[in-house]
This record gives sequence, C-alpha cells and structure tokens, in this order.
Amino acid sequence: MSDVIPLEALLESRAGFLLSYPSGDVERARVVLGELDEMGISALVLRGRHAIAGVPILGKGHVGIVMTALLGGKEMAVKLRRADADRVSMEAEGEFLRVANGVSVGPRFLGVSREVLAMELVEGGYLVDWVGGLGSGDVGLLRGVLLDLMKQARRLDVEGLDHGELSSARRHVIVSGGVARIVDFESASVSRRCSNVTSMAQYLFINRGMAGGVEGVMPLPDRDGLVAALSAYRRRPGEASFRRVLAASGLVE
Repeated sequence: MSDVIPLEALLESRAGFLLSYPSGDVERARVVLGELDEMGISALVLRGRHAIAGVPILGKGHVGIVMTALLGGKEMAVKLRRADADRVSMEAEGEFLRVANGVSVGPRFLGVSREVLAMELVEGGYLVDWVGGLGSGDVGLLRGVLLDLMKQARRLDVEGLDHGELSSARRHVIVSGGVARIVDFESASVSRRCSNVTSMAQYLFINRGMAGGVEGVMPLPDRDGLVAALSAYRRRPGEASFRRVLAASGLVE
C-alpha cells in the first residue's frame, strides 16, 4: 500500500530528503515545498518501481526525481529538480513538453516552476518489458504499437523538437493498455537537427536488447534495407522518405 505524505508533513517524513536530493539542503527543500504548494499539490505519494534509500519513486534521472503527487485529489506526476542538476530550472523542459503536447506526444503538461515540473501520470510498463510478455499471436498488436511510435517520432521531427534519447529509449517509452507513450524530455532541444525517426527505428529494430524482444514476436526487417531507408530519410526527411522507412521496417505494405 502506498504512503500518502501531506505537504505539511513532508519535510519531516522519510521522503523529505528527496526535496533537495542529493544535497539534503533544508533551505532548498523548503523552496521546493513552497513551489509544490503554489501549484496546488496537496501531497506526495510514495510508490513506484524505483527507490532511493528505500523510498519508492517513479523514476530518477540526471536532472530530476519523478514522484506521484495529488492535485485536486487526483494523482499526477511531479519531477523535482535535483540539487546537482546541470541546469538551473525545470522551465525549459516544461516548454519542450508543451511543444510535444502540441503534436499529441508526451504526458500532458500541467505546470512548471524553477524546481518542479507537473504533468500527467503515465503508468504502465517499459516498452521492452511489455514486448517481452507478448507471444506469436500478438503480431498485429505489436506492429500497431511500433507504427504509432514511429508516427509520434515523425510528428516530433516535423515540429522541430528532438527528444535526444530515443536511440536508447529503455526508460523513455511506456506502454499502458496497448498504447505507447514517449516520456522524459529533459534532453530535448529545438536547436539541433532532429533525429527522432532514425533514433526510434534504431532502438526498435537494431538495438540488441529491444530488437531481440521484437524478433520473438515478428520477423525483424532486413537490416541493410532499413539502414538505407534511414540514410535517405536523414538526407531528405520528408513524408515520402518516412513512408519508405515504415515500409523497410515492415510496418506498412
């Protein structure tokens, strides 16, 4: 059963150190607590597949700690900026998430401050684990999920937002109810050349850990043909070259 820690009790709770992880600075923790309160968040919920010092969390990255929170009595997710993060604010990531939402990608943006990014709670399993639970009778389901992910990547390319971590997307794609969601835009950029389609295709069909799972359900595409199609897409990233990537991936006729 999950522990629900009201904000007023958070600083003195066993999860209080996460407000200023990993420094444990109390004054900074108070600032984070104040920003959570200003967003209308009433509590943090201690649950998730990961943990820090025995405290369950949803995830941990180089920039922040992701936890479940309560907003208006409903569960959502918050990303708390780490004290040792390589950036001074969560605001840029919040803007990247807003851009992604504009093309129907990513968790729904709910709010951002210097230390906190609030967003929709996306629950489910990592894509690689979900694929590992499929069988030979699930070819249609898998093909549909992979096709949708490639289309999400294409929309990000068209929008000019590069996710930055899709070539090794183990913790960046979550599947729930047969629907895949791209998450975590902390490495995103609108200033570098986009490689979402090429990175996603490499992860799905060439990355050893992921491709092995896919191959257990459906045949992998011809590697040389896929690499050639991806090279053509890099040179001219249009709709026609994207369709050739999909065809080379075996996702469309």
